[in-house]
Amino acid sequence: MNIPISPIEEVRSKAALFDKHPHIWRAREKPVSENKFLLGNLILDEALHGGIATSGVVRIASLTGIGEISLFKHVLTTHRTHKLRVFIKPPAQLQAPWLSSLGVDLEQVIVVLPKTDQEALWAAEQCLKSAACHCVLLWNNTMDAKAARRLQVAASHNDTLCLLFTSPNQQRASFPITLDLSLHLRDAQLVVNIIKQRHGWPVSDIVIPHSWTPNNRAIQSAMQNNKNTEPALHSVI
Repeated sequence: MNIPISPIEEVRSKAALFDKHPHIWRAREKPVSENKFLLGNLILDEALHGGIATSGVVRIASLTGIGEISLFKHVLTTHRTHKLRVFIKPPAQLQAPWLSSLGVDLEQVIVVLPKTDQEALWAAEQCLKSAACHCVLLWNNTMDAKAARRLQVAASHNDTLCLLFTSPNQQRASFPITLDLSLHLRDAQLVVNIIKQRHGWPVSDIVIPHSWTPNNRAIQSAMQNNKNTEPALHSVI
């Protein structure tokens, strides 16, 4: 004999299934402890609950040359023995003296210059799967959710961070990634918007002080770097 289930019990049963689903985030839950990189700005690091995760994909929608790489200088200079920093399809030529001024070891830098976005995506996935990289910086404006998911899985499974830079003018689709940011300038200051973050809420208008005018120390350092013979960046075409 089948005992009929009341509508209330049926709703409770379905709600319990959603409550146990591992891919559904619940605001009442406390964030799971995970390793993170500090970005060096107190307000931003607090908004990110201690910085950005050491693995997974972070999308950054930004114009080129507004300080989008410098924002992650603490990430780039964090030491992991024999781990590479790979730049894939950057929009401009990377300057070795500038990377050195950030504290990046040039012996651990590789620049990959593929001809197409599809080749760049393939190169990024291979780098993430290699487990030889500390972080992979990828510039790609044709990414879709399926490709983003592949990068997220590869990065998470191999304890590698992938910084994905896209144009702010690109149509913004939701990606299954760890963190989604947008950057823009306001009154010569860098403004960060947290569009989506794991275990947290969106946060808007986080202002990062940014100096555009070089001081005497910066000028003297640049002149000295030009005098010295800097090791060339390792490029793969």
